[in-house]
Amino acid sequence: MVRAPFHRVAVVLLGAWAAAPAGAFPLTLDTTWLDANAKLSLSQVAQQTLALTGITATASGSTSNLGGGAFNLPVSELTVDVGIWPPNLSVLNADVSGASLTFASNITKTSATLANLSLDYQNRTIVGDLLAGGVSRRTSVFSFDVLKPLNFSLAGGISVGLSLGNLHFTDAGARSFAGAMKIPDALVPTFTSINFGTLDAKVVPWFRQPVASLPAVPEPSRMFLMMTGLLALSVLVQKKAS
Repeated sequence: MVRAPFHRVAVVLLGAWAAAPAGAFPLTLDTTWLDANAKLSLSQVAQQTLALTGITATASGSTSNLGGGAFNLPVSELTVDVGIWPPNLSVLNADVSGASLTFASNITKTSATLANLSLDYQNRTIVGDLLAGGVSRRTSVFSFDVLKPLNFSLAGGISVGLSLGNLHFTDAGARSFAGAMKIPDALVPTFTSINFGTLDAKVVPWFRQPVASLPAVPEPSRMFLMMTGLLALSVLVQKKAS
C-alpha cells in the first residue's frame, strides 16, 4: 500500500500560514487524491419512511454502499478557514463532486438522483443537484447541526474529521424530492420533520483507498404498502407534534 506523506499537506498549510497576513483566510485543497470521505448514515426512521413509501436508495456515481443504510461519498474538495491569531482551523465548504444517490419508487415507478453534494458549513445546509425526468435542479437539500466540529486525531494515524447530525430536508428540498418521486404534497411536512441521519467526514493524508460497495437491498413493492406507509407517517407526524 502506497501512502502520501503527511508533510506534503503540512507544508501547504504551514507555507500558506506563514505567508498570509494577520487574521484569517480561506484555503481550498484538492482532496481527490487523499483518503477523504464522507459517510452518510440514514437513520432508522429515514429507512423506514423510504421503505413504507416503496422507495429504494442505491449508490451511484463514485458513491459506495456500506450496508445498513450507510453510504460512502468521496470528498473531492475542502475549503478551510485558517486563523492566524489565535491559531485555528474551521471548515467553510466541502464538495463531493461525482458522488450521487439514486432513489427509485416501486409504487410510482419514478426515480431521481441526488448528485454533487456541497456542504455549506456557514449556512448549515447541504446543497445538491436533483436530477429527475432529464431535468437537473440545484437546490438546498438538507439542514444540519454540528455534532463535532473540525478536529485532529492521532488514533491510528493522523486524520482530520468532523461530524454532522440532525439532517432534515429543507422545505425546498422536500418539495423538490416529493415532486420528482410523485409523493403526495400532504407528506412534505413529514419529510421535513424526520431526522434523516448523520454525516461523518474524515480526511487522512494518504492516497485514496478503494471502498467496497455492497449490493442494494430491495424494498417491499406491494401496492397496499402505500396505504400502510401513509398511516404510519401520519402517526409519526402526530407524535412529533405532541
